[in-house]
Amino acid sequence: MAKLEIRCPVCSKWKYIEVADDATKNVAKGLLAINIAAGMICEHSFIAYIDKNFTVRDCLVADFKIELPESPPTEETEEVVSPETDAIKFDLIKLNIPELLMAYVIKAILYGRKTVIILDQVFLYDHIKNFFRYVFDKSFEFDIDIILEEDYEKNKSKYKDFLVFKRLEVIRDKDKIIDPKKLEIEKAIVHKFLTEYDLMAGIINLRNELNKLYEFSKDIAEFIEDHKGKPITSKILINHISEVYGEKIQMPYLTYLIDIASFYFKVEVPKIDGVKSLLGFL
Repeated sequence: MAKLEIRCPVCSKWKYIEVADDATKNVAKGLLAINIAAGMICEHSFIAYIDKNFTVRDCLVADFKIELPESPPTEETEEVVSPETDAIKFDLIKLNIPELLMAYVIKAILYGRKTVIILDQVFLYDHIKNFFRYVFDKSFEFDIDIILEEDYEKNKSKYKDFLVFKRLEVIRDKDKIIDPKKLEIEKAIVHKFLTEYDLMAGIINLRNELNKLYEFSKDIAEFIEDHKGKPITSKILINHISEVYGEKIQMPYLTYLIDIASFYFKVEVPKIDGVKSLLGFL
């Protein structure tokens, strides 16, 4: 095990963190992200980035301000490990898929976009696909390809309608869906998963958050369809979610649900008092 001196970027407290000797053996390019949960060093949670030589290159605090709804989970976190979950190496996912990239992919899927991830670590392909199949089980459908950069270059025309990501870089996004400065909800969801010490609890909580977004946005879409021609306000929609699910949601979360209703469920959204689309299209 390698010992790394990790220093909190907020309070400067530090501690030695042990990392497996082979943790960076497949990191040919870029940096390995290690998620430091609150309590490991201090009360803050942040991400440490190390290179293949086990040098700490940077420590950053995730930048998000959205509070996620705190309704009871739809699935018990004590769920036993199934053959399906056993096939996913969650530790590899957490170590090799940066928080921002995971937020990109979730955004693309929730907005109904086909997605390509360019990755040179072939051994991760099946793990990543199984991971997304699991967290989106019984909620959002998705179309995702994971390919080598050389394969993408040879077949660019095939992916002209896809969102294409390479590590933290957005390679293709013709409709300007991805704005790194407007990923507060995705970052909040991903951060909760990455900083959860218990891997199974983290993955189940992530799936629950995505299921919640699916159920809430589907309900919003159906409500809008059922009330065509009638005035709809943000207050009406917030009260509707509260009555159906017993949950009080914030305005940014409601706006996100409306965008999903528009882009994923293809509902024609009228002008809603108090609501402006996150992408500025409503």
